[in-house]
Order: sequence, then C-alpha cells, then structure tokens
Amino acid sequence: MTKTGQIMIQEGLISPKDLALALDIQKKNINNGSKGRFHLLGMILCELNLITPLNNYYVLKKHHKLMSVMDRFCEQRMAPRLRLEKIKAEADARAIPFISFLLEKQIIPKAGLRQVLFDLFGIPLRSVSDIFLDQTCRNALTAVINREVAKKFGIIPLHLSGNILTLGLTDPDNLLFVRKLDLKFPQYRFLPVFIQFYDFKWLYPTLYPKAQPSSPLKICMQSPPTAENPGNNAGPEAISNPVPDKETIFRLFRQYETLRLGHAPRNNHETYNYRRDLFSRFIRGSYDEIAAESGCKTIQFSAQKKGGRAMVIATPVGKNREGKEIKK
Repeated sequence: MTKTGQIMIQEGLISPKDLALALDIQKKNINNGSKGRFHLLGMILCELNLITPLNNYYVLKKHHKLMSVMDRFCEQRMAPRLRLEKIKAEADARAIPFISFLLEKQIIPKAGLRQVLFDLFGIPLRSVSDIFLDQTCRNALTAVINREVAKKFGIIPLHLSGNILTLGLTDPDNLLFVRKLDLKFPQYRFLPVFIQFYDFKWLYPTLYPKAQPSSPLKICMQSPPTAENPGNNAGPEAISNPVPDKETIFRLFRQYETLRLGHAPRNNHETYNYRRDLFSRFIRGSYDEIAAESGCKTIQFSAQKKGGRAMVIATPVGKNREGKEIKK
C-alpha cells in the first residue's frame, strides 16, 4: 500500500527532500510524546507551509487515506464506535452534519471536537458569537457563493478583507468544494472555518434575505421520535416581554430539552449554554413575529410531544386562535 508521503510526491505537491524533513519531525514528535496533529504527516506538511489544508484533504480523500472524525474519536477513546455509528445514522436521517449533531446530542464536548477538527484538517471551529458576517460586501460574497449553492452544500461566505474571503463550513467534505472555488476564483485566498449547522441556519437568511424556507433550512424546534421520549406534555409558559422574561424562557428550554432528549438536559456549560442561547433567540424572534401579526402582547408557548416529536407551540392569548408550531 502506497504511503501518504509517496502519494504527496506523486501528486507533485512535495519533493523527496520535503518528505524526509516532515518524517523526521514526525518521528521526533512521537518520541517526545507529542500529541494531536503533529503525528499526522499531512498536518506536519501544512505546518511547514509545503501544502495547504485544502490540498491535504483532497489528496487523502482521493487516495482513501483520510482519517474520519469518527475514527479519530475512537482512536482518542472519546466515545464508543457503536454509539457514534448510531448518532451518525440519525444525523444522516435528519440531514444534519455529523459534527453538529454530536454537539446537539451532547455526545462530544465542544472543546474536544474543536481539537479533533484542527488535528485532522487544520481548520478551526468557530462559534456564532465569534463570527462577523460582513454584509457590506454582500454582493461580492454572494457572487462567489449564491443562495442555491450555499443551501446545497451547507457553506456560507462570511467576511471579505482584501483578497481573503472567510467561509463557514458545516462539514469536512465542504473542503472539496472550497478547493474548486480556489481554482475558479484565483483572485481570492479562501480561509475556511467550521461552524455548527444551527449557526449556518441562523446566518443564511441574513445573507440571503429573499431565500424561501425549505426543508433542510428550517429552524424548527423539533426532534425526531425516540423510544425514550417522555409521554407527558410540558406546561405552557406565557410571555409578555421576552427580554426580561429570561427565567420563563429558560424553563421552557428545559421542558423542550427534556422532551427532545428523553431525559433532563445535562448542564455541561458550553454546549448547554449555547443551545439555551440559541433557543432564547428563537423564542424572542418568534414572539416579535407573532405579536406583530396577531396584535397580542402576550403569547403562550408550550413544549409538547406531537406525533412522537418534541416541538414548540405558540398561541396568542386573548384571540380565538389555535396554537401553531413555530418555525423560522
């Protein structure tokens, strides 16, 4: 079987001298007990600026040498393979990228996933709070990636500074598409970062305001049926002002998460707080939209199980209206 270094030489990316240097560094790192990306030859070559992360991913993928995120988790003993395979199947069924679904299901801590992604691909994972969506360059951004391409691949242009265009990716395989962009738009230097799928869905309608909602792009607070989901619906919460009503929204969040997960949510700080903040923004936005539409100042929200799914129902108080599932 051809080794990775020889493949890089055959692809014309490095010379035998470059390979010898990288192998020497790899050997020293192993002997010194270094961990992470410094054991992976491709990442060492990237560290030496001999290849780019895009070319490294492309070549390893092409020659079936790429270590998957799941393999890395198993190698690091971060989770059992059978559990990860089950999560992967559920993520595929819901059309949610595997790395985002791991965080949503609280399987892998965000810090651990961030390290694995950087070890394997040399690409950082960014939170929505770290992201600046440069709408002043909307025309330039959307000229590179239009709304249809963004929706299809789960990739979004974020910022343009000089000739450096930052792209938000939701899946490692997006790197193959970025490589095509690199060849198509030589005037730009593309800087990829990983973002969560929920961040993508939050940013997408901001950059593409005329886009019509479609199935894979709904921000819909619901989960697929599971055998463990509790059968009783949670009690309703009335909200008249979503800004000071934080505790009310937090109670609703815990009710929803209990229905979604099948058990009380674990407060593991970063992931828990991230989902809680996303849920709070969703409720506040839904309140403003429904209040304006109905003319009611008080909206009753409830987390319910309907058709085997956990979802949020909103009903204007004081109007003879049926509650409706709220979506964005």
